[in-house]
Amino acid sequence: MKTMYARVHGIVQGVGYRHLVKEAATRLGISGSVKNEIDGSVSIIAVGDEKRLDRFFSEITVDHSGGPSVFKIEFTNERPEHSNHKTEAGGDFAVVG
Repeated sequence: MKTMYARVHGIVQGVGYRHLVKEAATRLGISGSVKNEIDGSVSIIAVGDEKRLDRFFSEITVDHSGGPSVFKIEFTNERPEHSNHKTEAGGDFAVVG
């Protein structure tokens, strides 16, 4: 299992993006969490095998007219504040905050 931390920039708050992320994660068997950040970005913790993680991040890179649009996904080694051991140990995927 691999854990990835990402910050997503674009039109990703107030447009159903966290719900889209949770749906993709649940369907692909990814555990972790997603949270709106104060700067307008969304942070993600995703745990799964490498193939599923690649597909997950591909599916959440969207561009919808009038809906969520991802301009950039920035991968980081820095653990987001909403990290907890349950989501990183094969638990469910949670929408935080």
